[in-house]
Amino acid sequence: MSAPLIYAGVIVDLKVEAVDRIFQYSIPPEIDSLSVGHRVLVPFGPRRLEGYVVQLSSQLEIESSQLRSIIRLLDPAPIILPSLVELAKWMRNRYVGLLSEALQYMLPPGSRYGRERVGAKYQQVVTLKKPNPDLRPQATAQKRVLEVLKQNPRLLAADLVEQAQARYGTLKSLESRGIISITSERLERTISWDAVPDPSFKLNLEQEEALRVIREEREGQKRPVLIHGVTSSGKTEIYLQIIKEVIEQGQQALVLVPEIALTPQTVNRFGTRFGRRISVLHSALSPGERFDQWWKIYRGEVDVVIGARSAVFAPVPNLGLIVLDEEHEGSYKQEEGTVRYQTGEVAIKRCELVGAQVLLGSATPALESYHRALQGHYRLVQLTKRVEKRPLPAVEVVDMRQEFEQGNRSVFSKALKTGLDSIVNTGKQAIILLNRRGFSSFVLCRECGHVLRCPNCHVSLTYHRADDRLHCHYCPHKEPLPNLCPQCASKYLRQFGVGTEQVVEALGRELPQLKVLRLDADTTRRKGAHNRILKQFSQGQAQVLVGTQMVAKGLDFPNVTLVGVLSADLALNFPDLRSSERTFQLLTQVAGRSGRGRHPGKVIIQSYEPRHFSILCAQKHDYLGFYRQEITFRRGLGYPPFRRLTRILCSGPEKEAAAKAKKIQHYLLDNGFAEEDILGPHPAPLSRLQGRFRWHLVLKSDFSLSPLLRKAPKSTSEVRVIIDVDPLFLL
Repeated sequence: MSAPLIYAGVIVDLKVEAVDRIFQYSIPPEIDSLSVGHRVLVPFGPRRLEGYVVQLSSQLEIESSQLRSIIRLLDPAPIILPSLVELAKWMRNRYVGLLSEALQYMLPPGSRYGRERVGAKYQQVVTLKKPNPDLRPQATAQKRVLEVLKQNPRLLAADLVEQAQARYGTLKSLESRGIISITSERLERTISWDAVPDPSFKLNLEQEEALRVIREEREGQKRPVLIHGVTSSGKTEIYLQIIKEVIEQGQQALVLVPEIALTPQTVNRFGTRFGRRISVLHSALSPGERFDQWWKIYRGEVDVVIGARSAVFAPVPNLGLIVLDEEHEGSYKQEEGTVRYQTGEVAIKRCELVGAQVLLGSATPALESYHRALQGHYRLVQLTKRVEKRPLPAVEVVDMRQEFEQGNRSVFSKALKTGLDSIVNTGKQAIILLNRRGFSSFVLCRECGHVLRCPNCHVSLTYHRADDRLHCHYCPHKEPLPNLCPQCASKYLRQFGVGTEQVVEALGRELPQLKVLRLDADTTRRKGAHNRILKQFSQGQAQVLVGTQMVAKGLDFPNVTLVGVLSADLALNFPDLRSSERTFQLLTQVAGRSGRGRHPGKVIIQSYEPRHFSILCAQKHDYLGFYRQEITFRRGLGYPPFRRLTRILCSGPEKEAAAKAKKIQHYLLDNGFAEEDILGPHPAPLSRLQGRFRWHLVLKSDFSLSPLLRKAPKSTSEVRVIIDVDPLFLL
């Protein structure tokens, strides 16, 4: 007979490296059922802290004099699934972060120390018990209440008071006499969606082959399947088909999308197919909505969960499948905290732990993903044709240098203006992409050359016409647009660069007959704004949708026959190893929004570097050609996927941040790390953000650096040290 498990290993809820380890506690007799995943209240020094049970043992591993007892359970049942506890442990090692922080990703929204800060919402329900009581003739309000209840014997108290034109006191009087009953019932904040046409496409041969491969992997090795399909090739239908099979086998599916803007269309499509047993998790929901959705998932009341990045931790109890749509997107990378995870990696590991399957889908897979597929680590599926044999859109690249030489000072090339003019009164629509919000990119003094900059960040301020102010896009700083140069008092301040606001204004000036909507971070701040704008566009209330990169991702509007890209080479000028890849992906993805319906599409790309290989490959829809050129560049420099990168960022006062970066460099060299594999320390490209100076080192390696970096110099009160494993951005 095995020994009883009487000791619990607990991670306390403190985001401090020094105490981010397992502490052993005894289990008091009054706690007769304790499991891995339970939240508990424990003594810790002079304090009482929330903690998470991550292991149980019959062996005492500390001095008995140091042993303390768990105070109480914070939840009646384990709140973190055992597989998610194991996932958190893996994340701590993989991303060199805090286990306490990784575990917090798994918790229900808005709960601390067992108390729900958001909590359930309740409503008063009135039920008629005596339909024909004796009432005094002057009790007219009570009579009105009864008349309403006779029509509907069970009503919300608020609705009843309104319909009967009564007061709540009237209901209490009737309740005291036993004529009605008033009960409190939990109200679930539900997520609604619009029913959409759900055509039952006859799958083509490529889609049938994709399903065959996925089924083969589900029954065999369960390798991740990478579906590389051109835009509008029917990837979503493959997801729907395989999810149906997963549900029929008694399991559940998790579908991840990169942008909140995509969620409404995805929810509409999946809701039409699978009915009410779907759930939604993303940051645009209210805290109460997230709370109710999380608990529905935890209780196993849904078959399909749809969400953005953090939904990968949804408490799906019987997980059979994770779909990562648009798997290449940078928004799948967590850019805050100590555990800077990559959602795709986490999804794959989670599926390994529970024996589930992963599908990765994209028209422009990340180079690392495609390389892994070619190496056999993933199973590769190719969809080379659009559904119903629709052609890919024709792409024209316009050299804006020639437009300028010919006297065109508009933000629109002649070709794009002609294309926009042609959609007037045709019922067709256009999308215009400019990956820069605001009105003007920067304000410059033509007298002395001074550029107005943020006082907290080493970046120029962007002018926004909507509030007539200068904004920093990296911190909350805003200031009025001055009349005179703050450097030389000249009146010759001029705005340069174009943002989405200015594009909308230019359209109104040059093509006033077009109705225009704008989709960017400024127009979607309010809850439901994404959905409202996209719904208006889908209903034909505007002919043109202007937006930043969110208009390029997975949106499906059959009437869009024209896509225009302004300043296609913006991303090429960023000091980042993935700038070419991001440019190719963005252009290819936004081009794919055109010609998805019955009418053929056209794409016009405006560029000052029209011969760059990423633009030329996007023009030809040539992913393989781009991959071959980019992979050669990466191989020559020892960049991913051939070697792994780790970025160490030190931020704080300038001298202290630089000193900390150099101290970390010396630590690495003293512990055998090769000098040629350390880039830096140098000031980061964005050398100052939110008042803090930033120095960084970039490390190349062929192995995990977790054991080495665990003992590297840590953050102090002055300098914060951030370790970013496999960084997507080096700014």
